[in-house]
Parts: sequence; structure tokens; C-alpha cells
Amino acid sequence: MKQPIELRKIRDFGQIINDSFTFLRANFKPLFTALLIICGVFILIGTVTSVYQYMSMMGIYQGAITFGRATHEVPSYTVPYFLSVLFNAIILMLLQACIHLVTLCYLSVYVQKGNNQPTFAEVWGYFRYYFWRVFGASIIVVILVVIGCFLCLIPGIYLLIVFYLIIPIIVIENASFTYSFNKSFRLIKDNWWFVFGVTFIMSIIVSVSSSIANLPITVFTLGASFFSGKSYTLPILIVLSALRNILMLLYTLPAIAIALCYFNLSEQKDGTGLLDRIEKFGKNTGDNSTLPSEEY
Repeated sequence: MKQPIELRKIRDFGQIINDSFTFLRANFKPLFTALLIICGVFILIGTVTSVYQYMSMMGIYQGAITFGRATHEVPSYTVPYFLSVLFNAIILMLLQACIHLVTLCYLSVYVQKGNNQPTFAEVWGYFRYYFWRVFGASIIVVILVVIGCFLCLIPGIYLLIVFYLIIPIIVIENASFTYSFNKSFRLIKDNWWFVFGVTFIMSIIVSVSSSIANLPITVFTLGASFFSGKSYTLPILIVLSALRNILMLLYTLPAIAIALCYFNLSEQKDGTGLLDRIEKFGKNTGDNSTLPSEEY
């Protein structure tokens, strides 16, 4: 029987990267089951919008082939195409946010159960409980980052890395936004480059995977533009788009890495895991599926 992975411990840079993959492998089935079920609606909508976007793209390619023969006017289907790109981008951002929250809820229940795998019902309960609180906090964070970027690009980037810790603190500690905001600055003090390095490496890994997933559908769309009217075009686009969106579940990796950064910094500065083990020493630590009390 495999030993459960201890999340509340101090890790160096390489250990956080390696343990992110280790945790994913050890919890692949229950975690991805929760991700597929909870994020499924965004995957479905994203598939529909992606298919429409690529069909519109095919129309633009086909129009470009004959452009200049009959008219020099801008084709009428370019406006729907750009609208579909915008709407599809919004759906995919919501999908990424949903993946991030589900992963953090899974990790939070995992810790609450003493490093044991949670059930889907437990993850779903946490997801419903934190959804609107995280949604509101995310809006505030985006506004602050945008303001920072408008003032100067560097403050915006600095705040973005700091704010990566806010959502994990809210979910894992069941804390308010104000408490999480202040604690994120305290934790990241003298550790900004450490967190930046982890997020940068994990982002590159996921971006490369996303690019590989996007390549087949892009190539097919470009090739199919020269053979319009084929009956197999739509089914293949649906399958490729669905697979591409399902592969986006790999965005769970950066969420795990950010959570491990939070646990690492918390142990360094607060020793929360050690204090928790001391508090529970000699006590009956039965399973308690209730939500933790509010912290401020």
C-alpha cells in the first residue's frame, strides 16, 4: 500500500515540481473524476464554441482563396468569427478557473481527512461552498492586477504572483478575503522569486502540452479549408475539440504546485503542519467531513 503524500511540509524548488506530478499520479482517478464531472459543462460549451470558431476559420480561409476574384469587400463571416473567438476565450478561462478551484477543494478535503483521498461528494460540497466566495475574490484580484499593469507592467506582474496564494488560503484555511490578502503578502515576503519560478515552470509545461493538443485541430482546419463540403469535417472537428478541452484538465498541475508553495511557505513561517500534529497527538482523529470554522 502506498504511503499517503504529506502536503504540509517544507519543500525545495525541485521537490515541489516533482511532488506535483507524484500527487497527480497517486490521485489521478478520484481527482480527474471530480474534474470531469464538475467542469464537464464548461468542456461541453467550450467544445461547441471551439467547433463554431474553427468552422468560421475555415470560411475565412476559403474566402481568402477566392478573395479578389469577385469582390474586395471584407467577407461577412469575419465578424461572427471574431465574436466566436472572444466567447470561446471566455469559456476556456472559466474552465481553467473551475479546474483550479476543484483542485484546491480536492487538496483541502485531502488535508482535512488526514492525507486520505476524498470522495466526489466531499469535493462537490467544498466546491459549492467556496464557489461564490472565490468568484468574488477573483474579480477583485483581476481588477487589482489590471490596475497594477496600467500603472506599470512590473507592479502588475508582482501582484499577480502574490495573488496566486490568495485562493489557496481562502479554500484551505476557510478564510476571508481580507485575511487571505494580508497573509499572501506575508508568506511571499522574501520568497517572490521562488513562487514565480514554480509558476513559470509549470506554466511552460502546461503551455507546451496545450500547443501540442492544438496542433492537430489547427492543421486539420487549414487542410479542410481546401476541401469544403466534406461530410466528415464536422464530426472530426467535434472530436478534436473535445479532446483538446479534456486535455486542459492538465491545468490541475499548476494548481497543485501553487498549493504546495502555500504549504511550504506556511510551514516555514507558521509551522502549521507541525502545530496541527502536536495538537492532535494522543487525540482521536476520526473522520470529520464538516467544513472548518471561519478564520479572519
